[in-house]
Amino acid sequence: MTDKTKIIKEHLSTVIDPDMDIDIINLGLIYNIEINDDICNIEMTMPTRSCQFGESMAQNVIKTVEKIDFVSKCNLNIVWNPVWTKDRMSKLARMTLGV
Repeated sequence: MTDKTKIIKEHLSTVIDPDMDIDIINLGLIYNIEINDDICNIEMTMPTRSCQFGESMAQNVIKTVEKIDFVSKCNLNIVWNPVWTKDRMSKLARMTLGV
């Protein structure tokens, strides 16, 4: 993991899933982060296809990443494969949710 990827992850840890009240990094919703020059490409999923906050979380991801000094544009790709499961959550998220 590059320093830039670490910085992006730190910023993304401020984006909260309103349904679960946990950040998207600890939930394991971010599948991939690539930075090419000043363009950031992110693959992300949602806990379910019917996630009512999906659009707002996606917009928050883009806004949050584009505020970072070395990023001029964030391309967000919502993916459904592999399907998100609770196994992707961090230990902290599992403890918080009692899973």
